[in-house]
Amino acid sequence: MRVAIPRETFEGEARVAASPSAVRALVSAGHEAWVEQSAGLDSGFADDEYIRAGAQVAPTAEECFDRGELIWKVLRPSPHERTLLRPGQRVAACQHAGEAYAGAIHLERMELNGRRPVLEAMSEIAGRLAVEQASVALSRQHGGRGLLLGGVPGVEPARVVVIGAGTAGRAAAGLAAAVGAAVTVLDSDIGTLRALRLPGVQTRWATPHELERALVAADVVIAAVRAGDGAVPRVASRAHLSLLEPGSVVVDLSIVDGGAFESTPVTTLDRPTAVVDGIVHVGVPNLAGGVPRTASIALSQASVPLVLAL
Repeated sequence: MRVAIPRETFEGEARVAASPSAVRALVSAGHEAWVEQSAGLDSGFADDEYIRAGAQVAPTAEECFDRGELIWKVLRPSPHERTLLRPGQRVAACQHAGEAYAGAIHLERMELNGRRPVLEAMSEIAGRLAVEQASVALSRQHGGRGLLLGGVPGVEPARVVVIGAGTAGRAAAGLAAAVGAAVTVLDSDIGTLRALRLPGVQTRWATPHELERALVAADVVIAAVRAGDGAVPRVASRAHLSLLEPGSVVVDLSIVDGGAFESTPVTTLDRPTAVVDGIVHVGVPNLAGGVPRTASIALSQASVPLVLAL
């Protein structure tokens, strides 16, 4: 099969779907790989690395799309890229919420040995980055309360509430606790909470009452929720967030699929924060794109077995 790996076109997106190592795995399995010129440059992969791995380089996106039977991307095609698709082509990418189109393969939903490796890989990175974003957003310069996330001796740390104990939530809770924040995790699944074994992290069953109690005390709220079908439940309205102190921070990791908070606007890696109703919101859909080399390698490792299976 001819597999084409184009350069990503989403604003601020620097990841690439396949590293040179992933391309070598494709070629070793008997497939033909075409990589758009400079597709991996922002992730630190030169065209020569892809050539040495056995790929051929297409000078334009149009030629790259024309060569491929399977288009392997990080994110769903843009409107312009959709015009480049021809009948019978398939697109393997993190499709997330959006208009359906023929040939779409949702890499983030594909399972291997009962797990969703692509979703887990990107969720772990996003969860850790959520804590970093929250730490910066708490500063006065970004509209925050002027708190240091982990506090210092004699001064209490910030109080972090994580809604959702999946991969992203666990990663966020673990890092926040590691830097000294006071962390509480809420989830509607008691079994998931029982399995959460993180030092210094408290857990609560996510009833409406417990959610309101947690919000009243929170300085940072990180939402990492998703239903089994990929949909995102709305967990907090504007009225809920009015329980927070002005200058508190919310990080909506579910924004890529519509958002868990009613008030979260879509923001960008260049301008990740927006103040709404006195609360600092972070709503970057491609948060993992801020660390493109790490994310591209992790994404490639998770995706290769799935792409080969296709």
